[in-house]
Amino acid sequence: MNPAAHEESSFDWVALVDPGQRELDEALSRLRVHPVLREDAVRSGQPPKLVLLDEQFLVVAWDLDPDAVVRRPAETVLLVGDSWLLSIQYTQGQDVRPLQSLVEDDGEPACTTPLRAAYRILAAIIRDYEDSATSIERELDDVEAEVFDATVEEDYERIYRLRRRIGHVDRAASAFMRGFEDDADQLEELLKQDETLRPYLRRARGDLAALADLLSTQRMALDAVVSSHESNVSSRQNRDMRTIAAVAALLALPTVVAGLYGMNFKDMPLLHVPFGWAVVLVGTVLADVGLAWLFRRRGWLGGNRQHDN
Repeated sequence: MNPAAHEESSFDWVALVDPGQRELDEALSRLRVHPVLREDAVRSGQPPKLVLLDEQFLVVAWDLDPDAVVRRPAETVLLVGDSWLLSIQYTQGQDVRPLQSLVEDDGEPACTTPLRAAYRILAAIIRDYEDSATSIERELDDVEAEVFDATVEEDYERIYRLRRRIGHVDRAASAFMRGFEDDADQLEELLKQDETLRPYLRRARGDLAALADLLSTQRMALDAVVSSHESNVSSRQNRDMRTIAAVAALLALPTVVAGLYGMNFKDMPLLHVPFGWAVVLVGTVLADVGLAWLFRRRGWLGGNRQHDN
């Protein structure tokens, strides 16, 4: 997007999407961004953060889609000065959030200052974090039902995708909480310029605190799911090993009998009895059938699996 100004406000808003280095350097130089904050603005792929420095305000936010699982989330960087707002969006190949509609909407607080406009954008991002947590809660319920249902083989990829989603939202939200706590004094000084924003930021901090508690609970629940999944995998592997051992035993019995009667001994049981071979054959088959029944009864060949527990 080209540099733009909000029509009803007395501040300049420069909105950039995946800017080139030259375009970004020109915008940062024209707005006289603090050198420390400038370093954070020119690099994508940074962790979320919130920094106040010399009455300039920097936010690096992960822009998360509540219903999508991505390897690398999009980023929105907000730089706020006394009379200007610079927004930089690094899309990482994803859809662009329409920031202009957020700022120009008629909601509260009215975007008459760059700090208010930045709050509007930040509040929308936090709402998406809350929607993501709600979506995670629903999916976590489904995953728990799968893992603790003995008749269903759970989807391990889904479990680890869910862990990634929780990690993304948790890191994104906790960074804002740390920023509010670490720069509380400077934030108070900044809010003296616009007392109207104080209750809105207090609500944002409350939303982030509640979100952090929910994510902590979800992380513990997912740890229990992962532990149960690993236990289920181990149990299935043990069943497979028992099945292999049972099949080997069933094959070993006739092999041993055939090996014994294949030796050159004259005094073998039933060796010189008419139809003795038939008796040995029937006895071997009956012994194998008996073993198969015993293995199946114990769950080694399917059937009753009460001995798994």
